[in-house]
Amino acid sequence: MSKNVILVPTNFSSRANIAYRQSINFAERTNGDVYLLHVIPQKAKQENLDLEIDAMHNQVLNLVDDCDANLRRRIHTRIEYGPVNSTIVKVEKELKPDFMFIGSDAARNDHNRSITLKLIDKISCPMVVFAGRFDKVGCEKIVLPVDLTKETKQKVDLTQKIARIYGSKVYVVSANSSSDEATLQQLNKRIADVKAIFDKLKIECETRILKTEQGTESMANAVNDFADDIEASAVVIMTRQETKLQKFFVGSMATKLIKKANVPIVCVSPKELNNK
Repeated sequence: MSKNVILVPTNFSSRANIAYRQSINFAERTNGDVYLLHVIPQKAKQENLDLEIDAMHNQVLNLVDDCDANLRRRIHTRIEYGPVNSTIVKVEKELKPDFMFIGSDAARNDHNRSITLKLIDKISCPMVVFAGRFDKVGCEKIVLPVDLTKETKQKVDLTQKIARIYGSKVYVVSANSSSDEATLQQLNKRIADVKAIFDKLKIECETRILKTEQGTESMANAVNDFADDIEASAVVIMTRQETKLQKFFVGSMATKLIKKANVPIVCVSPKELNNK
């Protein structure tokens, strides 16, 4: 398996098509391979399955045919039949991609968990969720929310990788509702430490404290509003909650960001860390 593999599940929706176009741009910049996957759900009638597979195969090929000949050689297509979520997870485990690009089906007012939100808990690689109206090629500005958890380093490492690929500017931010002086000092130090990393790598970087009300929804709104204000290209977040104290941009925060975002959300799943 080559490096820079991008898995792109598609249901041919407008957001899925945006994810696919962005994956092509990413592949061009990284000399990567795109695996375009469509899953025919089990509810499809068995007697019509061959016709369904042929129809979906033609739709997938139509997407590929829009690319130039050199790039087409690095686009691989795959049609699967089965439960959508578990089939995507199965293919992800098999391919071990560097990224998954996916168009979100998470509706703002839908209380049911979407396919996208269910996948976040199961996918091992970073998952770029195209959740809003974003349809610009490239990645000029990245918003990186930071907190006081150990997992912040994973977000920083991935953000600097993306910033190097695109020549992005990084905005290191923290949505804060606390007036506790000790907490504010810790946050300011963490933000300064993260900025120093980008400065050392010669990646353009700005910092910002976003004042907000208490609660995950207010914090998510603050980050989304900031991303809209600066016309950001992506927001990088962690996706799982570790303890009650480490609630910043994990668990329900990821859900709220994705449902309301207008820009892509890059979801990073925390790896196991020792508790030293």
